[in-house]
Amino acid sequence: VTATDRDEGPNAEVKYSFFKIPEKFDKTFKLDPGSGEIEITEKLNFEEQEFYELDVQARDAGGLSSHSKVL
Repeated sequence: VTATDRDEGPNAEVKYSFFKIPEKFDKTFKLDPGSGEIEITEKLNFEEQEFYELDVQARDAGGLSSHSKVL
């Protein structure tokens, strides 16, 4: 995921985190807080789980945040 902030300096830095991630997905996905890259850390089983829905939060140093769904 990618987010941008029009501020300058440290306030323009965006950090990423999962927001309300289901516990059963906690070990399946890893999110890099600096780049926003989502990595799959366990095999996905589409027989058990037809689709995966993750909420990602982007927050700047000033405390403003936004959310996005990743399916």
